[in-house]
Amino acid sequence: MSLEVLTLGSITLDTFIKPEEFHLNQTEAGDTFSFQIGEKIKIKTVAKHVGGGSANSSVGFAKIGLTTAAYGTIGGDTHGEVILHQLQKFGVDTTAIKKESEHPSSYSIIFVFPDGRRTVFNEKTAQKPFLPIKETNVIYCGHISDTEEIVFDDITTWKQNNPSKIFAWNPGKTQYKKGIHHYAALAKQTDLVVLNTEEAELFTGITAKKIPRQDFGGTVLHPEKTTYPEISDSADQARIFMNLGIKRVIITDGKRGSQYFDATQTVYAPQLDEKIAISTLGAGDSFSVGAVSALYKGESAAGMLRWGSVNASSVVQHFGAQNGLLSEKNIREEITKL
Repeated sequence: MSLEVLTLGSITLDTFIKPEEFHLNQTEAGDTFSFQIGEKIKIKTVAKHVGGGSANSSVGFAKIGLTTAAYGTIGGDTHGEVILHQLQKFGVDTTAIKKESEHPSSYSIIFVFPDGRRTVFNEKTAQKPFLPIKETNVIYCGHISDTEEIVFDDITTWKQNNPSKIFAWNPGKTQYKKGIHHYAALAKQTDLVVLNTEEAELFTGITAKKIPRQDFGGTVLHPEKTTYPEISDSADQARIFMNLGIKRVIITDGKRGSQYFDATQTVYAPQLDEKIAISTLGAGDSFSVGAVSALYKGESAAGMLRWGSVNASSVVQHFGAQNGLLSEKNIREEITKL
């Protein structure tokens, strides 16, 4: 069976913890939490799951029904075996996952708060360069480290040789620090970039101001669901990306919804499901999986936002970034209910 999607990024084992005692601090820069040094803090371990951008997205694409391979690195420990077993259980091709016998697998401890927000403590221990790229119809790249960025040269060559195929990008902290102009060559080959508002600000250096929703200069989907009077004005950020050659830009903004930009149209979708989140971990990966799958399936810009939103809304109702991922049939059924 030919490969449809190849995912690149981190692969970790995630432990979800609910602290029973913590101090919430509200500041102008945002909310923080703290513990008293020397205290014994009560916690509840909620769950343990395989995570990381490559793992989450590969399972997401596989659940949608696409033949998928994951690229990444695991350690030579029992955690690595658990990771491989979990991915294989969902039908993900793991033959391109490299094992570093001299290192443990990457690991995350995730503090989950009552309102669904989370803070991630991550140790990335395994990060060798990826294997050569397999033949595939779609490459989806999440956050990768400095030592792995050499793969961008391979992606650029692959896309130049396969202009009709899709490269989708969900960059991470390593990339934000360098700025989008550092990746000008890769940008020219990018069919879709997906980020949230804060990430877009870091990547472009442009802060998005809040504007009345009615001032959005494009198509508004499901206006009856719009509960926020203000949304982020992401147009200037999107313009930076498109001027560098990126064909499509999606910028998400949590409960305020998401925005789509290309050379001919802009589309805004409010949050389509107002259920209270149990955990927001994996929301970005699941939105990206939905949007990229919709693009691959030939859906419109509106369809991409709907697929992404519905998939993310399901994931945040569960602990772990994979439990709530939907099949194509489930996504289409949920969209008919909107």
